[in-house]
Amino acid sequence: MKNIENKVRELTARYETADPVELCERLGIVVHYHELTDKINGFASSIDGVPFIVINSQLGYYEKKITIAHELGHLVLHGGTNSLSLSMNTSFCVTKYEREADCFAAHLLMENGREEFEAMDSVTAEDVSMITRMPADMIENAFFI
Repeated sequence: MKNIENKVRELTARYETADPVELCERLGIVVHYHELTDKINGFASSIDGVPFIVINSQLGYYEKKITIAHELGHLVLHGGTNSLSLSMNTSFCVTKYEREADCFAAHLLMENGREEFEAMDSVTAEDVSMITRMPADMIENAFFI
């Protein structure tokens, strides 16, 4: 988890933004919005070495931002490994990849509220949820990897 937090801090310092959409632009990651089934918020992959993220256009503003942060986590941490393909074609533990991507998203979205978090004596999943708009259960899962 500490490695993920450090990776996020390195990226945000290098590109001077913690906004997932801006980071994608600066990293050359194409973000597409497309109507997907309501069970899929988004996915990340690459074609001919060009990384891309597809986001369900039916999501709300914060859901899109959270999903982009999560999918960016897959690209940064896992090189765009497709978890759907892994789960269908291997016995690899996909849950670990998902939790790592959630952890990346949480740390990335927490960067914008860093001053608020540093001022708190203790930080709960509910605190992080209120500031980042991530669901509390997603945050709790993200920090148990």
